[in-house]
Amino acid sequence: MAEFFFRSWAEFFFFVVMIIGFIVALWATSFSAVISYIVVFLSGMIGGRLLYERKKKLTIPYYIIIIGFMIGFLIGTIYGSRKVVIILFVLGILLSYHLHNKGYIRDVQF
Repeated sequence: MAEFFFRSWAEFFFFVVMIIGFIVALWATSFSAVISYIVVFLSGMIGGRLLYERKKKLTIPYYIIIIGFMIGFLIGTIYGSRKVVIILFVLGILLSYHLHNKGYIRDVQF
């Protein structure tokens, strides 16, 4: 069992994060499409931070996990445009990555 987990950890977290994205989308769309757009943009910013943190290390599994969240969020989006959700998510990733790369946002390292 442990050997399977260590070989397939990205796929496991893809599924877990997809479920989390679905639940977050259902929660956000219960208020309005605008809240859903804000939540997906902020989630994209978290994804951008994650990709910035891993920029010199193994990144393909993290792309898979981020795509899993996006798929779950798209499945759970009831109100609002799915195209707008994708665009805002990608813009959040790009903005966060750029701000971290330029040093405007710094992470606290313990």
